[in-house]
Amino acid sequence: MRIYPNLRHVRLIDAAVRLGSLTQAADHVGISQPAGSQALVRLEDLFGGRLLERTATRAVATPRGEVVARRAARALAFLKAAASKIARLEKARPAKPVLLEAQAAMPQLRAISAFAETGSFSAAARRLGLSEPSVNRAARDLEQIVGEALFAGTSRHLMLTPAGRLLSRHANLVMKELDSAFEEVRELAGAFDGRVVVGTLPLVRTAIVPAAVVALADRRPDATVEVLDGPYDTLVQDLENGRIDMLVGALRPDLPRRDLVEETLFQDDLSIVARADHPLARRRSVTPADLAGFPWVLPRPGTPTRASFDRLAATFPPDASLAGVIETGSLVALRSILMMSDRLTILSRRQILYEEEAGYLTVLQYRLSDTTRPIGLTLRSGWQPTALQADFLAELRRVVAEEHEGAE
Repeated sequence: MRIYPNLRHVRLIDAAVRLGSLTQAADHVGISQPAGSQALVRLEDLFGGRLLERTATRAVATPRGEVVARRAARALAFLKAAASKIARLEKARPAKPVLLEAQAAMPQLRAISAFAETGSFSAAARRLGLSEPSVNRAARDLEQIVGEALFAGTSRHLMLTPAGRLLSRHANLVMKELDSAFEEVRELAGAFDGRVVVGTLPLVRTAIVPAAVVALADRRPDATVEVLDGPYDTLVQDLENGRIDMLVGALRPDLPRRDLVEETLFQDDLSIVARADHPLARRRSVTPADLAGFPWVLPRPGTPTRASFDRLAATFPPDASLAGVIETGSLVALRSILMMSDRLTILSRRQILYEEEAGYLTVLQYRLSDTTRPIGLTLRSGWQPTALQADFLAELRRVVAEEHEGAE
């Protein structure tokens, strides 16, 4: 488990670099100058080298110190943003944002983060390797600092309030910035052994993301890359909470969250897919009536692909039956069902790349209308990747560019 620095020490290095003085920084965070010097030594031990150089007139950050101070400033900004949002959420007095930024401690942030992830103080304590009373106390101390209820319910059915959920998310982002500080310090020394966590939606899992992962692994063999899949809403929540670094897949034009941004990489169309020896596979022209005569396997309602099917189904003959639909979010299961039956589905051709090459699945001769959609990246607004994460993004963009050059 990561050993995080004391948040007061994080405030100290941020202030020391901004003010150019360790003495002024110590006064700024409310500790004595000797205590400030001791705190700096602890930080330098934790980050593996000197963070400040003292000249005749001021304290100057070393390259390592610049990395740590930059990430420290971003971490503290997340605390300040959390307090401001909670104040607006609860219509609290404006003075409260200062309290959270100045008084919150790392054990408190870890406590509310672990509670949000596990759903109880007992499970959070096990996750952190601490006693339940100590985790409970840390979370309640944080509640006192914020001055608003972070938890609601009974001891048996305790849950986070909206303010608690907001603060837990920002606590995760604080720790994510400090994780990045540790990784960037190692990158300064030429050690690219950090971690990239990529959330993926169905279309990019077959070839695009795997190709980028392989390229990054060749370039940075000591790196760890974790590729996750799941429903869009779950992955977006993971992105907001800092559990994943980026989300790759179909973009949502109606993205409701202001703290996320999207970047289009390419446009993609959907097709009707069936097994290679399906009765309709031999047809040079397929009609809506033909499609209505076969059962379907589809993604769950509420997804963009299911909406495309709903538009298609509106063109079927009035007496067509849509009963007996199989719903699945598993591409593995969907492919198997298609190959074992006469069912049809709607997919991007990219998702059956290998099955089509092997002669297992095929695209029917029917052109769907209004299915062009942007495929790309969803990122946290203002996110600053480590060099390793930036390398992965570069490989991903290169894979997409080369694929489109080859298609022209």
